[in-house]
Amino acid sequence: MKNHPPQREISVLLPAYNEAIQIKRCIDEVEKALQSFCSSYEIIVSEDGSKDGTDKIVADLAQSNPHLRLLHSPLRLGKGKAIKNAVNAANGRYIAFMDVDLATDLRCLSKLYEVVKLQGGMVIGSRHIKGAAVQRQPTRTLFSLTYNIFVRMLFLDGIYDHQCGFKIMSRNTARSVLGCSRSDGYFFDTELIVCCKRLGYRVTEVAVTWWEKNKGGSKINPARDSIKIALDMFRFRINRQK
Repeated sequence: MKNHPPQREISVLLPAYNEAIQIKRCIDEVEKALQSFCSSYEIIVSEDGSKDGTDKIVADLAQSNPHLRLLHSPLRLGKGKAIKNAVNAANGRYIAFMDVDLATDLRCLSKLYEVVKLQGGMVIGSRHIKGAAVQRQPTRTLFSLTYNIFVRMLFLDGIYDHQCGFKIMSRNTARSVLGCSRSDGYFFDTELIVCCKRLGYRVTEVAVTWWEKNKGGSKINPARDSIKIALDMFRFRINRQK
């Protein structure tokens, strides 16, 4: 892992799989949000084996945007691996990542940035603490609340939202935490938080404004993917006890 000094203040990582329809809008909105509070930044799209030309769109945009970088993988690696690759390539002092659908209001990014500068560790967007504003299908809210209660009981980490894909930490923290991460699937976000706590880093939840963008089209299906998540979770718990 390279250990070169940071050259930007913030690196924003966008893991992307088949996001041709919304990737340009996402990049534009992220850049606008960054420019409102920071002049030293980069946006890294970690494209993960897309079949719809997402990589070509980003490559074209990057030719005229010095703040934009593309990491292309010809094979599907999974969200976790896509983020790990982007972290290794990032030049920012602080590293943030979020989902391309931008379900979290980007005005929250500056809030998380200010908190991580003051407190260090990992700062995460939370939909389940006081002050959060959420618009979501009731069935998905129920699944999320149930999942988070179960994880909190299993790992005793005191975190209320383990799955919001909106996080920021220093580059050193990110590299340390990702170094002990094994999951590349939907358990990745939870594993990252648990690893962070176990390494002794502080994890701070910040209330965010969040609304479901892909109603009916989410890539996570609670009925189908809950078994995969559960298997990853118990595999992680067993490995940590060895």
